[in-house]
Amino acid sequence: MKTAIRKIGWIIFIAMAIAPPRAVWSQDTKAPAKLTLVRAVMCEAIQEYAPAHPAVVFSIDLGRLSCFTEFDPVPEKTFIHHKWYQNDSLVTEKRLTINPPRWSSFTSVQLRESDKGPWRVEVTDENDKLMRTLRFSITD
Repeated sequence: MKTAIRKIGWIIFIAMAIAPPRAVWSQDTKAPAKLTLVRAVMCEAIQEYAPAHPAVVFSIDLGRLSCFTEFDPVPEKTFIHHKWYQNDSLVTEKRLTINPPRWSSFTSVQLRESDKGPWRVEVTDENDKLMRTLRFSITD
């Protein structure tokens, strides 16, 4: 009986010694995390790293307007763009760095009297893939 137990013990020992580690046995079937835009808003200001007074119509008297974006998850350091358009003409494009594991960012523009009318901000990833379009207006 002892001989049979020893043989089984040696078989298990040899099998464990030549078998690949357990991590190789189990295949992780989860897809890698993808950069996800969870919130994008136009707002009057940024206060304590958060958007204040979000809206779609803004008075020219504000003097400044912000676009706030929040990403979760951020799998690796990457870049996004905020492209500001007035009447379908690109006014400015701002490149922002975002870092893991989650990140919030914002850009702002100064408002001038000539800025009244329809606007949009396109949020794109580093490959220029459109993630979100925010439409808003500047009025008196």
